[in-house]
Amino acid sequence: MEAALDVLWPAHALVFAGLAALVFLPLEHVFPARPDQRRAAWAADLLFATAGAWLARAGTIVGVGAALAALDRLAPDEALFAGVRDARMRTGLDVACGLALFELAGYGYHRLAHKVPWLWRLHRVHHSSVSLDWLASFRQHPLEIVLMTLAQNALLVLAGIPLGAHTTVVMTLRVATVFVHANLRIPEGPWSWFVATPRFHHRHHQLGGETCNYASLVPAIDRIFGTYRSETATVFGLKPPQSARASTMLSSIEQ
Repeated sequence: MEAALDVLWPAHALVFAGLAALVFLPLEHVFPARPDQRRAAWAADLLFATAGAWLARAGTIVGVGAALAALDRLAPDEALFAGVRDARMRTGLDVACGLALFELAGYGYHRLAHKVPWLWRLHRVHHSSVSLDWLASFRQHPLEIVLMTLAQNALLVLAGIPLGAHTTVVMTLRVATVFVHANLRIPEGPWSWFVATPRFHHRHHQLGGETCNYASLVPAIDRIFGTYRSETATVFGLKPPQSARASTMLSSIEQ
């Protein structure tokens, strides 16, 4: 009964979207990467952030939950770093390993989403935004969220990453996803090698540009696989432009 209520109750999506707005709206106002950017399609993206997130959550609990439960039976009985006696070091290793697996799986899925036609029909919903900011991060087809959730979490389950570390990884990537889409001016520095910035990810959304910069958090992955580009993006969206109406979210897979 509690699980059913958890699916139906939309508070999780509303709370996360609200917290993201409280953090990133003031930052974008003070440190904008593109001060002259004019935001359009607020209503559509808010729908993605709320109703779309609710649909994705329902699909994740019903479908992905069962798949991950089946994979969990194949996981080792002992935690990956159970032999490490120091609890802090063990937790740190669990989180670091989880982040690496999560990012590698996400990178692989992201590249496939740009190569496999039916996956691209889902993914192009995300690329349809002509304005990149914190809210644009929520514009994703619910079915794509379900598929990516399965792809990114499967390796962590199979590796036996403990639940606490697993949760830390998921929340870190969730916040990072909003951050890299934000209209924020982050100066380049040594950290740009290790942590994805908005400038790094915005290049991925460049209209008409070579597809690159697939990683969500660790740019080193793109450097290793030769998909890193350093140019600054200026124009975003699809050609021809795609409607951002709510109906697009449901019909894109049929086109």
